[in-house]
Amino acid sequence: MRFDKSIINYLNSKTYNSLSYNTKSSYRYGLLSINDTKVYGIPMARKILERIDFDICNELYDTWEFENSTANANHLARVFSVLMNYYVDREVIPRNPMKRVKKRTSEPRSVIWKHEQVMSFLDTAFTDFKWRNIGLIVLMCYEWSQRPVDIRNLTFSNINWEDRSVTIKQTKRGATVELPITDELYPMLEQQEKDWGFQQYVVPHHRASDGAYRPLTVLQMTTLLKEVKATAGLPDDLRVGDLRKTGIVQMIEGQVDHLAIQSVTGHKNVSSLNPYNKFNLETAKSALDRRVKCH
Repeated sequence: MRFDKSIINYLNSKTYNSLSYNTKSSYRYGLLSINDTKVYGIPMARKILERIDFDICNELYDTWEFENSTANANHLARVFSVLMNYYVDREVIPRNPMKRVKKRTSEPRSVIWKHEQVMSFLDTAFTDFKWRNIGLIVLMCYEWSQRPVDIRNLTFSNINWEDRSVTIKQTKRGATVELPITDELYPMLEQQEKDWGFQQYVVPHHRASDGAYRPLTVLQMTTLLKEVKATAGLPDDLRVGDLRKTGIVQMIEGQVDHLAIQSVTGHKNVSSLNPYNKFNLETAKSALDRRVKCH
């Protein structure tokens, strides 16, 4: 069986269709990405499922890591294994060859966006309608120090227009935070409601899928992000997920009270903010200056 045919069969299976929408989207776009990956110059689509071995899987993993990141390679390896295990269970293949590939761990990211980089990204994103929603995601992640998953799933029902606030129930921590909408952001959200109010999501993908508008998937978001960064001439290593850390670090450096920061970030314990503390010349100078003034 050709690999591309094996994907089609899986996507039409009851096993796949019993999954949640978000899981199905993640698997579908992951499998399509795998399908297009070239191994030894040949797209995976043309490979024969029963002939995929450890060497091919090892090359796949190395290719994903080189072209994107270790985290991306690990994600695609997991999605690939879902497909392989599906056919192992049906005795089409004897084993999952990806299982033997040694996965690597990625170093904790330390990338922080500069304010000018955020502004440059937004200036570029807001020049094209297809980029507008990724621009708004970047702006809201930066303004509110929230994770991309919570912003891309934001609905108009989360917005209190009268109070100019937004309520977000965080996916990871389960915390609910209520955040103010700035004077700059408010008219943008009003425009979103005018343009997209016929459906529920504040920043959906600009094209409908299966007759409905959906939140941007991780792959769609990554693709749009790369397009805007390339056009704006920004470093390729900037990611939307770095904006939460950027905002938290800026609040800490601005000497915002940690309890106040928690009300924004949803952290339950002050100690959870410790990884965001940056020990640099500015913070050291500020601490020493305040010590001198106290004596």
